[in-house]
Amino acid sequence: MNSLFIGRFQPFHKGHRAIVDKLSDEGKDVVVAIRDTKLSSENPLSAKDRKKRIRKQYGNKVKTITISDINEINYGRKVGYKIRRVRLDRHTEAVSASGIRSAKKKLLWLTGNVSSGKTSLAFLLKERLGAVVLDGDEMRGSISLGAGFSKADREEHNLRVARLAKVFLTHGDNVVVSVIAPFQSARNKIEKIIKPNWVYIKGGKTGKSMPYEPPKRPFITIDPSKEKITDSLERIVRKTLF
Repeated sequence: MNSLFIGRFQPFHKGHRAIVDKLSDEGKDVVVAIRDTKLSSENPLSAKDRKKRIRKQYGNKVKTITISDINEINYGRKVGYKIRRVRLDRHTEAVSASGIRSAKKKLLWLTGNVSSGKTSLAFLLKERLGAVVLDGDEMRGSISLGAGFSKADREEHNLRVARLAKVFLTHGDNVVVSVIAPFQSARNKIEKIIKPNWVYIKGGKTGKSMPYEPPKRPFITIDPSKEKITDSLERIVRKTLF
């Protein structure tokens, strides 16, 4: 028996996973149909990105397909006589099958210049905190595709990532952002969207093409020249969780 699950999946969060898991436990083959929504602040991920995330979660256990951005489904055995209709909106498609509740989630934003070690630390934190990682290079290949490196472009890139981080956080995920965010003015604007815990990593490359203003009051400061990355990891985890 097949079961069709239709949604935007911006992002594919715990409520969605609970539904898929429940259907799988019932012995049903699940087909996840991803609505090909236009990119916007509310829909920051492309259908391709969303499909990739679901496949990463379930592999071949579920089938994923992309459909047009429909907002209504009509179905029935006696077509033309009895039509059943389901309207799709951001509320109906995000209902959790199990009513999962979780503790308040955390947003850690790793800031520091190029080659300071942000990405390596971010993926260690991913494993420890069960977090979603938003990496700067990956984001430039998706939500910020085509953006340059002028101050204005860097700021717009930072704000797009902040909006995406807010989506994940709202849906119950811990989030780790690994994006330089080199200017204090941009970090101030980020804080108007969402309040991250700034983790400042010292060092990295410097130069005219890589400007960087250290944050004034970071949540925690990491100096890779004075401690191992595993020690930095433990310090962050302790301060984040306790």
